[in-house]
Amino acid sequence: MKPAPQFLPPRQQVIYWHTEKMLRETGSNRRSFAMEVAERYLAMYAEDDRAQPFRITQGGKVEDDKKHNGQILGRYLDGTVKSLPVDLEDAWVCALPQPYRDDCERMLALRRGMLSVRMPTGEGLSVASVVGLCQEYGQLMEALGPALANGALGPEDRQHVPRIKREGRDLIAAVLALEADVDRNVYGEGET
Repeated sequence: MKPAPQFLPPRQQVIYWHTEKMLRETGSNRRSFAMEVAERYLAMYAEDDRAQPFRITQGGKVEDDKKHNGQILGRYLDGTVKSLPVDLEDAWVCALPQPYRDDCERMLALRRGMLSVRMPTGEGLSVASVVGLCQEYGQLMEALGPALANGALGPEDRQHVPRIKREGRDLIAAVLALEADVDRNVYGEGET
């Protein structure tokens, strides 16, 4: 017997859900967020490659730009335009503030069975990378403590899951930072 198909919501619904959640929880508005998306979009793509008519003008036309860009964004959120283009998706997700961006990236990666972890930046010392790794491990163990107090994980530990997952991802990022630091200090700039 074949398992029943499990259909996933379209990628754009995941993005819209996180956007609406961010707007609701932060008190932001569509027009301000549309300006963020427009700035990212215009910075990411050359003029000849742009399909979206976003605009950011200099001078006193900021309110006109907010209205214009807000209408573009609103057409997608309201379902007037049915399909979110990939180029706009990239700018849109990058414009989401934290932690909404990481949550959205994570949910999009999970659809393909992948893990989304923010890549470390900066050029720290090896000692700092090791210290960061140890701190993140400690925070993961601290998060696991209340859940494992009775010796096992179970449905009663549901309240601890978000923190455990968050600390686990932070630990993975610290391991990647250490790995990048080792490569940089041992092999130079390139990864081997």
